[in-house]
Amino acid sequence: MCGALRYLVGIPFFIVAPLIIFLPLVYYRYKNYRNHLIVLGAVIFIVSFILLVLEKPKRYRNWDETCRKPPVIRISNDKDVVTISNVRHFKWQTPDDYQSAWVKKSYYLDKLNSLDLIIEPLEGSDLFAHTMLSFGFGTEERVVVSVEARKEKGEKYSIFSGIYKQFELLYQISSERDALTLRVARGQSKLFIYPVNASPDFIRSLFLSMTADAGRLVDEPIFYHSLRANCTTELFKHIKQNFDGNISYGKGVLFPAQAGEVLHEMGWMKTELDYEAARKKFMSSHRVKEFADDPHFSRRIRGINPDS
Repeated sequence: MCGALRYLVGIPFFIVAPLIIFLPLVYYRYKNYRNHLIVLGAVIFIVSFILLVLEKPKRYRNWDETCRKPPVIRISNDKDVVTISNVRHFKWQTPDDYQSAWVKKSYYLDKLNSLDLIIEPLEGSDLFAHTMLSFGFGTEERVVVSVEARKEKGEKYSIFSGIYKQFELLYQISSERDALTLRVARGQSKLFIYPVNASPDFIRSLFLSMTADAGRLVDEPIFYHSLRANCTTELFKHIKQNFDGNISYGKGVLFPAQAGEVLHEMGWMKTELDYEAARKKFMSSHRVKEFADDPHFSRRIRGINPDS
């Protein structure tokens, strides 16, 4: 309820924060005020509930430049070609210093032959991380799908504000160079690119599923939610929908920084190495930084010789 007062009503944090301590303290120490506090709590709850119900996602806001243009998707009738307008292809020096570029690309699904899980641990955490998927079309053409909170200009992300309908949901579609060099520009010292051992049919259906949802959000926006509709839960939703088998919600979803370990345990990581050796091999932030301007970026960051 206090969170709703802070994020939906706009009451300053220095007023809301003491309520979290003050109201329970008064309730337990002063019995004469309990009925009054119950009434007050009920009123705040009702107001909070009404505000949450009435708050609706919007297509048009004063969006930050980095997410100003949502992807517009066109899927051919035979589902062999996906054309995406507004693929982000920024050149990053720092998160605030960049050259913006939005491009239109056609992706031919007969060339779609690889899938990578990208994990960006948050501030070095062993539990929490941002996750993305990179789809490979041949040796050089790759595109990253990253589920994110769509921010307005000057808006800052926080887990708590993400619970109270403060962000719309965005499937950001970017070139691999854009998506990864941004993370390094933020000072990210750990970035893992795990190759996924998956069938071509699964990769194809997953790509179609995610791009279709990305396009649908343009006309039918929904809210981002820090717990229910975030980067990892949305990826898991699509993986579960397109996987021919039974997979359950587990620690790789609850604690995304451990998703690589789960991938390895299930035999879905394309490697013969044990997990610790694979983790060391696929830690790629240093190569992303080193080869940021290399014309063979995607091959270089995977340690592949472009001449091979």
